[in-house]
Amino acid sequence: MVLFLVLILVFSVPAFSQQGAAIERGLQAGTGAGVEQVLTQSTDIAGEWVVRNWQNRMERSTGPALGDYLGMPLNEAGRLRAETFDAGEWSVQDLQCRPHPVPYQWRAQGAMRITKETDPVSRELVAYHVQYVRSLDRAIYMDGRPHPPDYAPHTWEGFSTGHFEGNDLVITTTHLKESYIRRNGPMMSDQAKATEWISRHGGYLTITTYIEDPQYLEEPFIQSVTYQWEPHTELEYFPCTIVNENISNKIPHFLPGKNPWLREFSEQEGLPYEATRGGAETMYPEYRAKMKNMKVAPLKPTPRAF
Repeated sequence: MVLFLVLILVFSVPAFSQQGAAIERGLQAGTGAGVEQVLTQSTDIAGEWVVRNWQNRMERSTGPALGDYLGMPLNEAGRLRAETFDAGEWSVQDLQCRPHPVPYQWRAQGAMRITKETDPVSRELVAYHVQYVRSLDRAIYMDGRPHPPDYAPHTWEGFSTGHFEGNDLVITTTHLKESYIRRNGPMMSDQAKATEWISRHGGYLTITTYIEDPQYLEEPFIQSVTYQWEPHTELEYFPCTIVNENISNKIPHFLPGKNPWLREFSEQEGLPYEATRGGAETMYPEYRAKMKNMKVAPLKPTPRAF
């Protein structure tokens, strides 16, 4: 019994010494902080947040026009996939309750809630859990676990791990299903990888998304969105019920080269059709000079709702 007590004392001294040293450093620095300062090195992002989509309000109003791929780094396969899109697919029963995928979730409507999962013994952060209005709850693991093997199932929310770099939370997500990255047809494949940076500035979060996709993108697709802290809000309940509104004998889509609406956007806006096809070069300012030498179809102005 005496030996047991001696062993406990020997092995517990380093731990108490570390805490004592931390407290002493805090006091010497004049901060009055000790262990608490050591344990809160990262920025807390937990709470209730509402979207403030100042960067691109078109995403949440009428949405981008069909055939508008300007500034999107689509490769030939990605362009072909986007051109098959028919908005009527949302009426298909299998897709009516399809959740928004990662990382499109950030750009969707409504509020979100971020909660922390901590180890009950060590009190260390295990994961953040993100809840959205029309999406599956998403876990972001912070405990250093590896990503699963390639053959593991792919889901709408994927598999996410995170770590802090300074005050920024950096998230890496793999194992995503093929899904949309914009409302008018552009898609990411199931080989896509998403990297996200969450930066907190007081009561605001800036989320920057960086999508890499060897199947559909020539270069990474980068976007950002802002959220505002709102402690007086509650996450809306979103029940989804599948209904058979439109009985049809076909799946809404267009075969390659058969979509009749792809030129509508360029004709309404007075833009070269070639430019609206997207591609990595359309992301850069230098592309404007190239557009000056492109043929422009006669302008067909049509009012659009905002």
